[in-house]
Amino acid sequence: MGEYLIKKVEVGPVRTNCYIVRKKDSRDAVVIDPGAEITVIRDALFKMDAACRVILLTHGHFDHILAVGDLKNANTLVGIHKHDEHFLTERDMFSAMLPYDPRPFEKADVLFDKEGSYKVGSFEFYVIPAPGHTKGSVCYIFDDIMFTGDTLFKNSIGRTDLYGDPQEMEKTLKMLYNLPGDYAVYPGHEGPTTLSDEKARNPYFAKYRVR
Repeated sequence: MGEYLIKKVEVGPVRTNCYIVRKKDSRDAVVIDPGAEITVIRDALFKMDAACRVILLTHGHFDHILAVGDLKNANTLVGIHKHDEHFLTERDMFSAMLPYDPRPFEKADVLFDKEGSYKVGSFEFYVIPAPGHTKGSVCYIFDDIMFTGDTLFKNSIGRTDLYGDPQEMEKTLKMLYNLPGDYAVYPGHEGPTTLSDEKARNPYFAKYRVR
């Protein structure tokens, strides 16, 4: 895991994975997808002796963003792809079903618009746009660690019938399959995996394994 410590907490009604990524030589931390239960997230930060400096969102669905407003402060920067920023302020089809939907938020501090390396606060990481589940879905790479949100799961992928696009998801899956090297994969739900295992076993990659 290189220079990072990683802690996963499951939050909210659909048990979304929220990740805390802390530098080993600093208290500075990134929180990825704080979807709910701010007290759980704060407790995890406390136990890691970590201070949230950056919030990164893999996409804008409610179960990945609803604790952003509670977690953000004057010293915290929020990043999301530009195509999903509207989820931060616009209530969606799930609002009527939720007991607590604190939107609208302020706008994000950083909008990602293309693949490449980014520096936000003291953190450097790589962003890969991964449309399909939503138009603005992304994967974040820290060294050999990939956070895939609801794009890629262990032996599965994210659904495309809620703000999604099946054709875009196909392009994204082909791109992920063709990535060189290997990564530890931390998805938005359920357990971790590796990119090499998914290339070998995930049924949604099967068509790319045919030569």
